[in-house]
Amino acid sequence: MPAYQYVHDVMLRDCEPSGIVFLPRYFDMVHTVIENWLDEALDWPMSQIQGSDGLSVPFVNISAEFPAPSRLGDRLTWRLSVRELRRSSMWIELTATTGAEIRVTVTGTLVLTEAIALRTRRWPDTIAERVKDFLVSTESKSGKKVAE
Repeated sequence: MPAYQYVHDVMLRDCEPSGIVFLPRYFDMVHTVIENWLDEALDWPMSQIQGSDGLSVPFVNISAEFPAPSRLGDRLTWRLSVRELRRSSMWIELTATTGAEIRVTVTGTLVLTEAIALRTRRWPDTIAERVKDFLVSTESKSGKKVAE
């Protein structure tokens, strides 16, 4: 599966007093992964998106599952894949693991909007092309590859 990877070492600031990751901190980590993906993999830094381009990339829906807790000192490997790319939105999936154990899975839809007018905007062609490198395909029942 094509995926962007980002490693996050769980620090004290991420945890409740018990040493377990405070659930809202996962969403901060998700934002960090997305921001780094945009910058490193798509060559489209947030400073340009929200700055000179006057755009925004908010979630319009998000869902998370937490099958196992993460603890202080864990090394989380985040993987970001694109499940579907549309004209002005994309459905993404992020999974954080430690070794082979899944700690959190997040899915959601990002939408490209004009920051002031809050109107959707078509993904720039160069960005849409780069996003395709992270687009997951699945085998259909007929054996043909189909983008989800």
